[in-house]
Amino acid sequence: MMRKILVWAALLAIVSASAWAISLCDYTQPVTSITTTSLQGNFRYLDDQYRDDRGNVLSLTLAGSFLRYYDSADFGYGINKSGSISYADGSWSLSGAGSVDFRFYAPGMDVFAFGRVNAQAAGLVTPTVAAVVGVGYGRLKDVTPLAKAIRIGDKLLAEKILTKALPDQALMAIAQEIGKRAEYATLDELVVKVVGLIEGAGAAAGKLGADAVLYIREIITALGDTRLCGFSVSGGAGYKLLDPAGARDFVLFGAAEYALPWSVDSQFRLRLDATSVPNFASYNVQVMGNLVQKLTPTTTLNLGLTFSRMLPAGGTPVDSQTLDATLSFTLFGGWAVNVTLGARNATGYEEPRIELLVSAGISF
Repeated sequence: MMRKILVWAALLAIVSASAWAISLCDYTQPVTSITTTSLQGNFRYLDDQYRDDRGNVLSLTLAGSFLRYYDSADFGYGINKSGSISYADGSWSLSGAGSVDFRFYAPGMDVFAFGRVNAQAAGLVTPTVAAVVGVGYGRLKDVTPLAKAIRIGDKLLAEKILTKALPDQALMAIAQEIGKRAEYATLDELVVKVVGLIEGAGAAAGKLGADAVLYIREIITALGDTRLCGFSVSGGAGYKLLDPAGARDFVLFGAAEYALPWSVDSQFRLRLDATSVPNFASYNVQVMGNLVQKLTPTTTLNLGLTFSRMLPAGGTPVDSQTLDATLSFTLFGGWAVNVTLGARNATGYEEPRIELLVSAGISF
């Protein structure tokens, strides 16, 4: 079933992308700077029908993540942190992971040297910390400004403010200005510049009115639509500084990342991280994939997959797989409905754990 969903979403994304002569990956800006933060929480309380409270449930989970990604012609860095705290059946549990890396590029090239610190922790025990250095090739670039430029052209054409589609040269020029937003003293100055580029492209019947200006402002300031394009591969060696088992050792490290937006309404990302001792007697491998696809103007699919394998020193492999698929439906008057299917499976489970969550909310 999930394979059919993935294939269908990918085909839809490719078809939607084919409508555009210009590719999002054609856009390049001198600096890529992205910061994302997420926080989720859930609480469940059940008071059962028995006096001895044998079926009572009280659980609480709070999870969060933080990503900071910066990349320029000669230098880049990344900060990635995630963690959760849970309470269930009278006990607390903690987990977290994070990494910090610095990249130094060869002049005029995508070849880089890097230094990286990885950390993982479960509970209050000593975390696992490793520092590595190495080399890599490639980079991710932020193409969100071009996606916003295309959205602006789309919206104005749909509202019949434009008499024809904006040419590729105009879209690229608008994207370059949106990418330089930080250089503008105010948002109004940027909007005026974009309006001038649209009017100069000859796609409008005349001067743009207040409605067009409002649409442009909304699209430029919209959040949650980051689009990345590119790839990177890296490898190196380092040393395990801390280990809850007390074993310090040299480690090997490898990583690969790929990002592709098929269209302004889609994003696919894939990342692989692997850490191992030199003789591979102990290692940790994790593969993470994410697909975001707008299926209709009011429906969005967000699909996340994670596969991991950990082999502790002197132990047996522990595998885990997770799937989170969310369909978001935007309704009338600010109402939205989310339908989430979550599945978890791991070594030691008798069968996969499957959860279905339906929620509704309104935005003012």
